[in-house]
This record gives sequence, structure tokens and C-alpha cells, in this order.
Amino acid sequence: TSASGGKYVQMKSGNIAFAGVTVDKAGQYTVVIHYMNNYDDSKINLVGVGETSSQVTFEETEKGKFADVETVLALAAGANTISITKSWGWIDVDYIEVKPYEAKKFDLCNAPVTAKATPSAIKLYNFLVNNFGKKTISGVMTGNMDAYTIGDATQHEDVQAVFKAGGKYPALVGVDLMNATGANKDDSWYKQYTEKAVDIAKSIWKKGGIPAVTWHWRPGDEVEFYVKGAHETYTEFDFTEGFVKGTTSWDTLSAAFKALTGDIDHVSEIFLELQQEGVAAIFRPLHESGGNWFWWSTHTGKQFAALYQLVYERMVFKNGVNNLIWDFNPQDASKLSWTPGETYYDVLSVDIYNDANDHQSNSAAFVDFANKGGTNKILSLSENGPIPDVDNMYNDGATWSWWMPWYESPSWNGGFVSQTAASVWQKNLADDRIIT
Repeated sequence: TSASGGKYVQMKSGNIAFAGVTVDKAGQYTVVIHYMNNYDDSKINLVGVGETSSQVTFEETEKGKFADVETVLALAAGANTISITKSWGWIDVDYIEVKPYEAKKFDLCNAPVTAKATPSAIKLYNFLVNNFGKKTISGVMTGNMDAYTIGDATQHEDVQAVFKAGGKYPALVGVDLMNATGANKDDSWYKQYTEKAVDIAKSIWKKGGIPAVTWHWRPGDEVEFYVKGAHETYTEFDFTEGFVKGTTSWDTLSAAFKALTGDIDHVSEIFLELQQEGVAAIFRPLHESGGNWFWWSTHTGKQFAALYQLVYERMVFKNGVNNLIWDFNPQDASKLSWTPGETYYDVLSVDIYNDANDHQSNSAAFVDFANKGGTNKILSLSENGPIPDVDNMYNDGATWSWWMPWYESPSWNGGFVSQTAASVWQKNLADDRIIT
């Protein structure tokens, strides 16, 4: 009320601009937005200056009460216009406060959460910790495997796309276990896909690189991982049917529990094969948690956390999978309440898809995670379209541990590597702060 006389602006479906925001010196500034959201559910909107903006999540507030959300913007000396542009709209804005940005200091855990981590996993974790804030690891996701010949991960079409664009290979290569479970897992094409994904993990490790494993989980005998409304084909699998009614304790005799653990055990065998050969990997299960498009996010954060804990505990404690760095990947920082607990993950990550050729650092998300998730975990950009420009990242203090554009694979309607211009690829992969 001292700032605005008790009045506020209802954004509704419009945009808001604060003109004439004046600072003496160019640089990074923290922008605090004092807002109210009594419109049910969190709202995502774009906050920026000039042509650069980032997604900011405005969580639902207590009825009639205002709250603060922070982001970081690069302001020019003199007058600036700070805009709040509709993505979802529907927030009430009282005022903004601008103050010098102070980067948080990270105090990372000195060991992976897996107590009996293999020497390779410890080596990988130490590599991530020692480079965090100093250097960023380049990566790329793989998609179509049809043309891939087992033996050399650098020859995969998506890894080649980065090499052709930037002149160097990425140091991190992503693979998906989406065809390792589900109704068709024993069909020849599906089995070959998984075999090639495992080979890429082995091959990139032997070359000194890092495998990063995602699992689009097709549960039990299902053919899909999307829920109704998110895709034309979908699953109605309900993992909460595996709980004792009214609790988050597992009913070990239920069909749902047996389907879940059967899949977890099968995927464990894949990781144990890698472990046997001394390979470690980053593992991102149940990704984009809190988003409403995958079956594992269709219920509450508490129920999701129980599922994540089941995956971790069965793989690690029962099956002896000790070669993984665990990555908890909420939809955004507002879903950190879905955490399975800090003893279940080593990395906090987020997926951000900017428009093509938008090479911002995504500092708003970085700061949001540091503020809400603490500073004892590694932060990474686990999926993206265009890569963040290295100068933007390090000028903004948004020093992601790694970034990983989604696959190029034209036959799979990819094209994400091409969302970064060749000149930007070349500049960034030649920079000493990017690990290739």
C-alpha cells in the first residue's frame, strides 16, 4: 500500500508495462513483482525488458493476500521498460521493486546420494560438481535410431547434427528408454531401439563423454505415456491404484504395483549391464513432474513423491543399481513441492523451449530454482530448443551444469538442433567455458 496507495492492476488477458524504470549502471537487477493470484492454479507469464523475456510462474496466493516473485533482468543504464506479457495472464499486480542482483553462492553436496555409488558414478558426480559455475557441458538428445549402426555414438544422426553445425561433438548424449517397457517392448523394432540406446550410452562413456538417460515410461502393457487430452493416443493407467486405499503406502499385491515394479526391475537390468562395464550415467525418471501430460503427474505431489521414491529405492536398495546420478526434473520451480526428498536426487533440472534463435540464459528459471530449491544441488537445463549463449549464461550468472537440445531427427519431426544458427553453435562450442 505504501507503493501504490492500496490499488493494483488486474492483468486479466492483457499486458502490463512499467516505463521509465531508471538505473544508474547497466547490469543484472533483481525484479520483485508484488502480485496476487486468486484465479485458481499457478499462472505463467513472460517478464522482460526490450525483446528479451523469460517465463515466470505466479503461484496461487492466499485469498486476498499479495505475494512476491523474483526474476533477474539485464537493464541498461538510464530508462528501461519492464513488461509483463500474457502467456496465461490473470494475475493482479500491485508494484515492482528493482534492486541490484546478488548471485547466490552454491554449497554442493560432496558426494552422490547413492551411498554405495560405483567409482564411475563418483567420478561423474565429482566432474559435475567441480565444473559447476565454471564450465557448462554441451549435450544433445538422440531420437530416431533406424540409421544408427552400433559401435560409435558420434555417428548417430543427432550427434552428427551438432558436429556439422558447430565443428565439435557434444560431451553429453541423451538416450530414451521409452521402448524398453510397455506392450511392444519385445517386438523387434522396439528391442533394437533399446539396444542401440544402450550402445550409445556405452560408446559415449568410453569416449570420455556422459550418457544422460530419460525414460518416457510406458507402464505394464500400455502403449502410451501421455494422458487423455495431451495426445491422440493415451493411457488411462492409474498408479495410485497401487496404494493401500487412502494412503501412499504400496499394496504389494495390487496389479498396479506389480506392473510398476516389473518395469522398474526390467530397467534396472539395463543399468546393471552398464554398471558391469564400468559405465555411469545421469538418470532423469518421471520427468517434467507436475505437468499434466504424463501419467505419473496426474495426481498429487505427495503421490508423485511416493512413486519417485519407489523407483529409487527398488533400483538402488533392492536391485543394486549404483552407477547413476539422479536428476529430479519438475515442470518448473513452482513444482518443487513435489520433491521426493533431497536424499533421492543429485541434480535439479528444468526443461525450457524458447523460440528459435532465442539464446537467452534462462536466468529467471535459474534464479527461481536457486531461491526455492536451495543451493546444495547441481542445476541443469535438461531439455531445450536453442542453446543458451555462453556469454549470456556467464554474464547473467545462470551457469547451468549442462544443456541438451532435443533431437534433430527430421523423420521424427525434430529440428531442434537447427533452432540454433550454425554461427552460434560455432562460437559457443569454441568457447573454453563450454565442455565438448
